[in-house]
Parts: sequence; C-alpha cells; structure tokens
Amino acid sequence: MKNILYYDKPAKSWSDGLPVGNGRIGAMVTGGCEKEILSLNEDTLWSGYPRDYTDENAYLYLEKARAAVFEKRYQDAEEILNKHMTGIWTESYLPMADLVLEIEKEGAEISNYERVLDLAQGVCSTSFRLDGGLCTRTVFCSYPDQVLVVRFCSEDALDLKISLTSKLRGWNETEEDGLFYHGWCPEEAEPSYYECEDPIRYAEFEKTRGIRFMAGVKAVVLDGKSDTCESLIRITQCRDCLLLVSSANSFRGYCGAADREYEERLNLCLEQAGKKRFGELLQRHVQDHGSLFEKVELELGHMDRENLPMRERLKLFKSLSEDPELVATAFQFGRYLTIASSREGTQPGNLQGIWNRELRAPWSSNYTVNINTEMNYWPTEKCNLSGCGEPMLRFIRECAESGRKTAEVNYHCRGWCVHHNVDLWRKTTAVGPRKKGQNVQPWSFWLAGGGWLCRHLWEHYLYTGDERFLKEEAYPISMDCAAFYLDFLVEKEGRLVTCPSTSPENMFMENGVLTGVTYGTAMDMEVIEELFRHCMEMAEKLGITPLEDGRLREIRAALPRLLERKAGKYGQLLEWAEDYEEHEENHRHLSHLYGLYPSDLFTKYYGGDDKLMEACRISLERRGHDGVPWSRAWKIALQARFGEGEKAGDEIVRYLQLADSPDAGDISYTNGGIYENLFAARPLQIDGCFGFTAGVAEMLVQDEDGKIKLLPAIPGAWKTGYVKGLRLRNGQCIEIRWNEENRESRMYRG
Repeated sequence: MKNILYYDKPAKSWSDGLPVGNGRIGAMVTGGCEKEILSLNEDTLWSGYPRDYTDENAYLYLEKARAAVFEKRYQDAEEILNKHMTGIWTESYLPMADLVLEIEKEGAEISNYERVLDLAQGVCSTSFRLDGGLCTRTVFCSYPDQVLVVRFCSEDALDLKISLTSKLRGWNETEEDGLFYHGWCPEEAEPSYYECEDPIRYAEFEKTRGIRFMAGVKAVVLDGKSDTCESLIRITQCRDCLLLVSSANSFRGYCGAADREYEERLNLCLEQAGKKRFGELLQRHVQDHGSLFEKVELELGHMDRENLPMRERLKLFKSLSEDPELVATAFQFGRYLTIASSREGTQPGNLQGIWNRELRAPWSSNYTVNINTEMNYWPTEKCNLSGCGEPMLRFIRECAESGRKTAEVNYHCRGWCVHHNVDLWRKTTAVGPRKKGQNVQPWSFWLAGGGWLCRHLWEHYLYTGDERFLKEEAYPISMDCAAFYLDFLVEKEGRLVTCPSTSPENMFMENGVLTGVTYGTAMDMEVIEELFRHCMEMAEKLGITPLEDGRLREIRAALPRLLERKAGKYGQLLEWAEDYEEHEENHRHLSHLYGLYPSDLFTKYYGGDDKLMEACRISLERRGHDGVPWSRAWKIALQARFGEGEKAGDEIVRYLQLADSPDAGDISYTNGGIYENLFAARPLQIDGCFGFTAGVAEMLVQDEDGKIKLLPAIPGAWKTGYVKGLRLRNGQCIEIRWNEENRESRMYRG
C-alpha cells in the first residue's frame, strides 16, 4: 500500500507506536483497544533555564593542552581537557503528558483490528470490533489550528474515561468539558548515562527558573453525555466525541524572560479550534500537510507483499526486488517525519524529533551536532521541504549568537564556535560532568560543528537562490565562523592545523595508549576548507572584495596552508593527521569521509581525484557493514557518491532490518535495525530515518557544481521507476521516468 504503514495489532511498546506531530506538539499512538495512551510532547519543554556556560579559565589551559598533544602526551592532554576545558552536561528534552482514553468495559472480545498511519494525509487511524460493535479512533496533529485532534466513534453506546497525567511535577484542574495539567520542569536533569544522586532537580513552582507549562484537553461530545470529576472527563453512552488537545509554556527564547501569559494562549487556541467542526479541522490539516508531502513522488514498483502488516513485511525483507514499495515508503517516512517535527516557528528536530517519553532520555534527546542534528536536515532542501528547514536555520543563527561568547571567553578568538552538544538554551561550550575528572574525550571537545552547520546556510541559498538570505544571514554567519577558525588554527611544520582536535567519538592507539585527542583530524580540516571556500564563493556572489572584508584576505592566505589529506598504510584516507592504528576499524562514525558526503569538497574542488576517491573507497570498505541505522544511512549516500548502485542497495537492505527487541535494555552501537514503525532503533533515534531519505535521493539524482547526474546509483532491482519533485540547486525540480529500455526526464519550477 503506497505511503501507508499498516498493522494488525496494537504496538507492543511506545517505541513501536505511530508518530503524529505539527512541529510543536507531538504524540505517539500505540493503538490500544480498551485503553489508549497518547504520549504527548511539546518542542520547547526542556529542563534548565537561561544561563552563562562560558569559563574564562578554559583559555588558561589551551596552550598546555596543545603542548601535550604536540609532545605526544595524549593522556595528559585528555586530563587537561577533562579537568579544565569542559563545562557541564546539556539539559534534557522532556515528556509533557499522557492522554489516556479508556473504554469502561471489561473482558470484551476484540476482533478485526487495524492500525494505519497515512503518510500522505498525516492521519493515524485505529479500528476494531468490541464485542462485535465497530470502534474507530482518528488522530492527527494540526499545524493550522495548533491542536491534536482525536475523534472516537462507536456503533454501540460506550462509557469513556479520559485522564491527563504527567511524569513532571504538577496538578490537574477540571472545568466544564475540559481537563488541564499545570506543571513545571526541573532546573537540572542529568543524562541517563551519568550516575549520580538526585539526577532530576526541581525548585518550587513559585520560585523556579525552569519552564512552566499547561496541557489541556477539551471534549466535544456529539453523541453522548459528558461530565468532569476527580481529575477526569467521563463521557457516558458515547457514540461520537471529539477531543481537542493543545499546550503552551513559559519559554520565550533561549535567552529571554519567561512568558507569563502562556495559559491565556492555550485557552484561546482550544476555544478557536472548538468553533470548527471535525470535517473542517481535518480538511485544513490534510490540505496543509498534503501541500508539503505531495511535492515528491517515488514509485519503485509494487508486489503483493505490501498488503501485509508492516512487521511481517520487515521480517520478510531480504532483497530489494521482494518489496520495492517498502523502500519508497521508508523514503517518504523520512519526509513525513520532517513535516511532523519541524515547521516554521518551531524548534528543530532533536535526537528523537519531538517524540520522547523519558525524563532522562537517551543522550538527553539533545542536539548532537557532530552528525545527528545535521543528518536530520540532509533531505530537507533536495526533497522539496525547504520551508521545514526554517527551524534549523534559526538554530544556526542562535548558536552563532550564543557561540560568540564561547569563542571570546573560552578561546580568545573572534567569531563563534559550538561543541558537539547543544540544547534548548543554545549551550555551545564543551560538555562534561559537574564533578571534574571523568573522561569525556574524544566526544566532548570537538569544534568543527560550526563549520558543518554553516554548510546548511550555503545549501539553502543554492536551492532557493535567496539573495537576501545570502547577504543578511548566510554570509555574515559563515564569515564569523571562519574568523573563529582563523584564530584557532596553529602552525605545525608549516601547515595550519586545529589543536586539540578529535574525530567524532573515534579513538586510536599510539604506543599502547588508547586516546582520541590529537591535532588536525581529517574532518576538522575538511570542514574548515569547505567553509573557507564557501565564504569566498558567497563573497563573489555578493560582489564583496577583500578590500571590503579583510577576513577574505586571511582566508585566501590560510587555504593553501591547511593540512592536506593523505593516505595511510592500508591505502585508506587518514582519519587523523598521523597514521595511527584505529581502535575500532568498523566504527559507526565516518567523519573523515565528510568531504565526500554530505560535502562535495572532494568531487567539486578536487575534481574527483582518483587517488583521493580510492582512499575514500578503502576507508568505507574498512568500516564494514555493521552499525547503527544512521551510520548505515550515511553509507547509502557514500556508495551513491561512488556510483555504486548495488552496494547502496545492499546498505538499504541492511538498514531495513527489524530490530530483534523493541525495547532492548542494552544500547548497541553495532547491531542496528529499525522498529516496526520504521523508526531507527536501539534506542529510538530519528536521524537514521532522515539519512535514509537523503541516501535514496542521492541514488536518484546528484547535483554538484551545475553537473546534474540522473539515476547515478540505482541498483538493477529498480528496473522501472518514477520520481518527481526532487529539487536541484538551480531552483528547479526534476521528474524522471525510467525502464530497462529508456529514461525520460524534465525539469520544472515547483
């Protein structure tokens, strides 16, 4: 079934639920029969409050750390970073509330169960027979009306009980046909991987600096009677009712004062939505969602197997030819999640998009900018959802604002910088435990994130041609980021390098010492070179000369002095400045291949240098086939850049393998897989879904430096197909239809 996720059973767990969202509000639909629990989230509901994370003492140890690195005292360098140059953890994204719908009928016989998520309409429906009578629930999250809508219909008159609870501190309040939860967030929440006493710390409601919030549900009973009592809404003899759910909180910007009028905003939202009939709410939602989703179509063929429940399809999927529509659906699922988790005016999607049920979510469900946050937005421009990228562009602007003080105070550098973790409060300093000394390298100290984020600014301009954006945002933010690197780079043997430097989360062995801290890692140097080149291109587009902006002269002088890329003893592209022995040959990160993808540094500026490409190919082969889903998704795109359709197809098959255990207790970095709802698994991480979509798009169309490649990496199993709506960097869209005999294509504005 095209663009449909179908199931014949309720989800076994929250992780297997079906996500709905409007960028701000999210819900996970598990599809229970007598009892349905809709886990609710709001994009700005985080622990913490505005604060200054910078540390003026960090700079005092920078040269000591550099000396230790250059003298190959790597453990000493790590100790300096851990004790003196890291701050505290980011804050955590939090669950908001659970909306519980219970049918007060025990021991009923359930039959004819179906649960469906229609990706094209953005509507989740559950239907079943309860002692023979048909019950249906329809759930969607409206962006135009800013409400979650739940409609319950039954052939038989049933009694319902509706409650609203939360893991966060607070209290319930009822009014006529309404139920509300007033709550507040902790001021501090430690990561789940950090053991400590009292990891969730609150202040009193009246005194808290944290976020206050209010979630509300209004019942519109169309056939039945309702009453509120004991923090419940009871609806008796119900055949048809509508629940309108929304929320608001006191967050008013990462460095702003609290909003004291959030309760009024919530009440107004529910009041306005309550004036509309269900049909109007549904029509407005479907029109809004469809206007984005329908921009891209993908057909890879159809087989009988696609009529099976999704779990069965995934269990049976062993080759591309067996269920081609599954690949197309997974591709569109990434686009669906973009629409559901990232809309104009919202926060960007975090590690779990906007769906989280834990007070201490995996990795705090924060923004991890050493791959995950960027991967969330890989498909946005190319897959015709540019408007959904607005939160990411605003996030970059805010990181630049916050990171300016980090650059100045912590490093005495111009411009701005960001380390590998960011949160709602735009923390840009290096993370670490409150009690210093725990080793958080090579994860924490990593400074290439600013340059990587700037790539998204340049991409947005290339796809939209927005000259105002280029002049007012992309160029000044990118040049400020370049200024940081110009100041941070140091000379070693005539070359400019970063120091200290790490390759995200990977480690090496040197003289029996396991470490990850060194100088001039490949990713650092690739990101910086690409940023410098983009800054020069931006200036040329804008007609800005080195006389007008002296930083351009510095960039031109620095470019030829940057540490060059080299091949190692295995012929691989060196990940570090020296040919160290890798600790994990099949490590999940592919950081040193950044210049191949998502960047086009190697193909555009080096013309696909044969020796360089061969070194990249060997590096990719050495990484092997194991990995978490986002790593496998990255490999799809990398193989596509090589034009290796069959190998990219093999990675697709590996990606679309069902995880053995939906709620595995142990996090695995090598055994990936996806949940039956197509979410990247072990634990839920949304980045792989977006990376998969971007990888498939890269197999279908490549557009580098004005050179457009049609179907550059499609496997033989895709004998016939059709794609429409993928965007090119000239502002046009592409439509391609192909079979074994010929290909037809056209470009159009859209």
